[in-house]
Amino acid sequence: MYPLIRIDKRIPDGSIWQARRAYLLPPIDDWTCVYGPAGTRWSNPLGGWTTEYEGVSIFHPKRPFTISCSGPAADKRFYVDVADGIRVAPDLVEFVDLFLDVMIDAAGVVIEKDEYQLAVLPAETQAFARSARDQIRKLIDRRDVLFDPRSAYYAVPDDARPLPPSAALLAI
Repeated sequence: MYPLIRIDKRIPDGSIWQARRAYLLPPIDDWTCVYGPAGTRWSNPLGGWTTEYEGVSIFHPKRPFTISCSGPAADKRFYVDVADGIRVAPDLVEFVDLFLDVMIDAAGVVIEKDEYQLAVLPAETQAFARSARDQIRKLIDRRDVLFDPRSAYYAVPDDARPLPPSAALLAI
């Protein structure tokens, strides 16, 4: 019912920086939603890590960012990747991470990270990334439902909760 698909996060040189498998949930408003149970393995060139908490990530090919929401039930956090080239296929979601990230902690505090890494990108790509970041910040300021952990975007169906995590190390 919920197929296990691969998610590849690439960096601008085209190489894969992170890879994981997650369960494809029904889409919401053209957003692709995936569920990773606690214990899901994220692989990267440095080895990777295993998640402590379940999480839902959402992807839209016409938006310049991806959103992940995870954490304990009463303490959800958001991690937003500024992204380009988001592609959704039946068994794969992939995107190019443009380094700049926006994070929201459980108390609603917003921080950004890695803007200094934009220096290695062409000026046009830097401008694209900063514009995307500004769009994200506006949505957060407006309290858009995309950043509400209780919204339908981050609801995990009851029959998906017992699914096992994908714990295999992925080739990247």
